[in-house]
Amino acid sequence: MREQRLRGRFSRASPNFWLFALVGVLVILLGYRFFAMRKLDSAKDVLLSKQRAVQVTVGVEWEKVRDQIEKFTVENATAWAGDWKDSNAGDWDFRSTPGVYLRLRVAEASDVTRLRKAAQDSLRDGFVACFLREPNAAGARGELDGGLFPDQPWNLRQAYASTRILTDDWVREVKDSGDDLRLRVFEQQFKQGIEHEIPQAVEIIKRAQFFLLVLDEDAAEAASFADGGTVTSDVLQMVPHDARVSILNLRSGNAIARFRRRASGTAVSAGEKPISDPDIANAVKRQVNNCSLAMAISSAIGFQRK
Repeated sequence: MREQRLRGRFSRASPNFWLFALVGVLVILLGYRFFAMRKLDSAKDVLLSKQRAVQVTVGVEWEKVRDQIEKFTVENATAWAGDWKDSNAGDWDFRSTPGVYLRLRVAEASDVTRLRKAAQDSLRDGFVACFLREPNAAGARGELDGGLFPDQPWNLRQAYASTRILTDDWVREVKDSGDDLRLRVFEQQFKQGIEHEIPQAVEIIKRAQFFLLVLDEDAAEAASFADGGTVTSDVLQMVPHDARVSILNLRSGNAIARFRRRASGTAVSAGEKPISDPDIANAVKRQVNNCSLAMAISSAIGFQRK
């Protein structure tokens, strides 16, 4: 019986054993966590050091252009100072040079925060196809976004997207990433940015000579085309409405012209049958209104028809 009791005593783990085992597991887990976090923090530091190297080169130049554009946009949205043009506005036909374009509703450009958010949905349209002289075949057909890069002009949305890795928000998200998988996503974003997006940003910074801004004023008629949703610039383009068009010389930092004109045109069908497809009909409405606005601005600046 004594031998059986002794065997039973040592065949079961004592409370102290389980306590020591638990403490050992915790120590291992804490040690793993400590070294894993040190490794993660080190990887973050490496990534952010690479980001800072880009920031002090491309970032500084981009911020100058960005701040210039955003200040110009907010000023034209918050207080319309009336029609004006530089005395030499008609002498420089910037329409054949590379530039940056932005089109928003007036209400979307009242401050920088709203501007940046709304710009993500901004598209090139028929206005630039009728107003500018750079090749833009898709825009001439009235397609939304007027075709893709490298057709001119660049949309400000492209510039924001190309410089995503240079923003404070991106840096903050990297710092807040809590595991290797999340950090790998940011590493891939940085690689993509360096290989494709930053070169495009550099191209915009170096080549863009003007900023073309169109701010659409709301019109009551647009509500019927919004299907109960938000009236967007795209919807406004289908109805007659007033629009503010402003041009900035990105090289000198000086305004070239600003005009408020009515975007209103009439389409005359040359076919035997009227257009029945609603998407085509809406595209035609946008196109004639946008081209009407483009011709009015060209005339106001003093550009001769070619």
